[in-house]
Amino acid sequence: MKTLKTIGIGATAGFLLWAGSQTAAAGPVIHLPNDQGWLQLNYEAQLYGQWRDTGSGPDATDDTQDVYFRRNRLSLRGMIDDNTYGFYYSIENQGDRRIQPLHVRDSASDFHVLDAYLLANLHDSAQLRVGLIKDPLVRAHNVGCFFALTLDRSDFVYTALPRRSRDYGAMLWGNLLDQRLQYKVAATTGLKDDAPSDDMRYTIRGHYSLLDPEPAPLYFGTYFGDKRVLTIGGGYQYEREAVYGNQELNNLANDYSAWTVDIFGELPTASGTYTMEAAYLDTSFDDNYQGGDPDPASMGIDGEKNGYYAQAGYLLPNNVGPGQLQFFGRYKTWNFASLDGVLDQDVDRINIGANYYLRGQDLRLTLEWSETDFEVENGLNSDFKTATAMVQFLF
Repeated sequence: MKTLKTIGIGATAGFLLWAGSQTAAAGPVIHLPNDQGWLQLNYEAQLYGQWRDTGSGPDATDDTQDVYFRRNRLSLRGMIDDNTYGFYYSIENQGDRRIQPLHVRDSASDFHVLDAYLLANLHDSAQLRVGLIKDPLVRAHNVGCFFALTLDRSDFVYTALPRRSRDYGAMLWGNLLDQRLQYKVAATTGLKDDAPSDDMRYTIRGHYSLLDPEPAPLYFGTYFGDKRVLTIGGGYQYEREAVYGNQELNNLANDYSAWTVDIFGELPTASGTYTMEAAYLDTSFDDNYQGGDPDPASMGIDGEKNGYYAQAGYLLPNNVGPGQLQFFGRYKTWNFASLDGVLDQDVDRINIGANYYLRGQDLRLTLEWSETDFEVENGLNSDFKTATAMVQFLF
């Protein structure tokens, strides 16, 4: 039993390290004097150059150009006691940004703690994270920030949280059935600020891999043809009395709930590697937007909504010059209960582009073109096109 436990803990530690770096070369590692623990430093950056055919304010008809760091991150991870107990900590700076997911408006440079949690790898089937952790509900959001198939994850798959898609709490997760079945169970603070109640937000998520397993705590947009994958997943989330329907009167307390289903597949062949992914997400605040003065958290891009995305990629079978070339495309359509003053607003977006991997995800160039269409156009929402070039560097 002791040998099996040692093997299980060692495998788990390997998966954790792999989840943090995947194809990226791991950063410097410092080994502790007892030869049982280690400390690793990583630097990760994504520099964007963007163009959009709209502007803001009186110059809304003019084009907008921008260059900024989408992500500029420094992280520490460490393990002690034979890789059983450890921590993860990351800080991030996002530069001045004008081009937002749906609008053009100035956004000041932001420096913040992104992740900060302790972890305990008790067994491959029972692993714990406690602290500031990522919301575990949606697959796309749990694809590693630097490992998306497209330029980035969908802008619309996030849930309403005040802490950049992270939340304070605890998550128990693990792998069962030869790592084909993975579960995640979490309790976090949720929409705590000025909420009607002090109840926690509860999340459960699971996936089952029919082919090669996906045992890491994070997902990857592509495995570069190294795995044959077909994974089906889903999750549910609930928070009692999360928002007020009328903030001025502090009444009409409404619950929050969300559910999602998803599928991911990747097939390596002699003609290249084919990747596909699709997901549906439904978030509800019990029609809170119909109140007299509804909580802003229940409206807008992360408020009450439902929609889906479908995306696919094709990795060429042979290297192109010094790197690998991959084409991708994504279509998504969402219905928002209330978006910028428009009730029952539909938004469609198409993304097409290419990744050029010079050293896997360590050094990656991405070009993407997207078109966004609103069912109802007004002063804040009008159809637009966006072109993006990204340089990604991981160390």
